[in-house]
Amino acid sequence: MTTNESVQFHMRFVTEKHQELIKTLDELVVALVGEKLEGKKNKGKEALTKANDLKASISKQDSPAWLPSLIQGLNHFQGNSWKQTHLIDHLIKNINQIKSHKWVFENPTDTAFDFDSIYEHYKAESRLPELFNDIVRILEEIQASGELDSLVMIKGLGKVIATLKKNKDGSYFSINGAWEFLITFLQNYMWGELSKIPVLGTAMEALEKTIKETNEEMFKVHANVQTEMENVVETEIKGLKNKSSFKFLAYDKTGAQLSAPKSLSVSESV
Repeated sequence: MTTNESVQFHMRFVTEKHQELIKTLDELVVALVGEKLEGKKNKGKEALTKANDLKASISKQDSPAWLPSLIQGLNHFQGNSWKQTHLIDHLIKNINQIKSHKWVFENPTDTAFDFDSIYEHYKAESRLPELFNDIVRILEEIQASGELDSLVMIKGLGKVIATLKKNKDGSYFSINGAWEFLITFLQNYMWGELSKIPVLGTAMEALEKTIKETNEEMFKVHANVQTEMENVVETEIKGLKNKSSFKFLAYDKTGAQLSAPKSLSVSESV
């Protein structure tokens, strides 16, 4: 641990904010299993305040992945787009990680650049988790419709769904690999086949809309990550001011991957 007094003071301050958040989340869990809706909302609002206080006390680079996703979930709960079951499920999945998190603040010259945490931060703040869940839900509805008569299609669709579920919350490479697989399957096989089944029209329209929204969100996340990575490096290494450039898998505003085009074009498939 560092002996720098300023760093130690900051660590104590952040640790205090962290403990306040944990205490409030414990109280929120108790409220959620109770019967009083007002108490649930009040505790949710209090937890949101504590989470934002913690966020304000650290830099984006130091933010753990669970913090922005927690804030997003609490916001959804306050805005009624999440029911209490959604919030409970989120807390069950993340509470141990939240409670066991250890804060480490060292001299910047002694630490490595954590690019994964930058990506996790912007992904958690985006709509990507929500949109990938929507895609999985729509695909599962199509799978369960009883309208598919091709064993190859059923098996392929099942593989796509399983792959999205496994990788949608994963690393930069995992989520991009899953997206590539989804778009390849849709464009080269599924779209043309399922478009022949009129009863699936509504589901296909919903899927197309969600795919386009996800394309837009992928672009935003990747653009933010690239900008932040360059800012972090140029701040720490003055000699790279206006000279750093990160060339990695990216999307243009239509969702097409700049380095390996794989965007969904419905017109090409039907």
